Amino acid sequence: MVNMTPKTQEALNNVQLLQGEEIQYAIQADGFFVGTSPLEKMMAKIQAFFTKITGGHIRMFLVLTNQRVLLIESTAKCCGFSASRVVHTIATKSIVEAGTTRETTWCCFHTRMIQVESLTQKYVLVAKTMTDPELMEFITRMSLLIVRNPV
Repeated sequence: MVNMTPKTQEALNNVQLLQGEEIQYAIQADGFFVGTSPLEKMMAKIQAFFTKITGGHIRMFLVLTNQRVLLIESTAKCCGFSASRVVHTIATKSIVEAGTTRETTWCCFHTRMIQVESLTQKYVLVAKTMTDPELMEFITRMSLLIVRNPV
């Protein structure tokens, strides 16, 4: 199994793996993204701060297994008074495109995003804590998945 953060493992507690399914790759994305400009980033940090001090969270995960791609979103407000969990399961054969974006504003404010497009929908996640080598690893893994599972 892949090294996963405790939050990723917690998110996967709500997903039943299929017979013979193994987790190959998992990342956590930022759920507070409101834009790439420094002002928008500051607003997202303020939103994240208030959500955290009131006992809430927004967590997004992309999990790649040998049989499918899982996109998991977990939100909670006011110590769980209001909570939701959304799980998208995408067949590996339906993945048609994956990409990364690194956008820089004012020479020093970086935003890294990953995109996964299936036959029916495009998903964009902000990879706040990912480094450039980790983005390259993501692209390599998704490229292998796309090549092995042509549409």
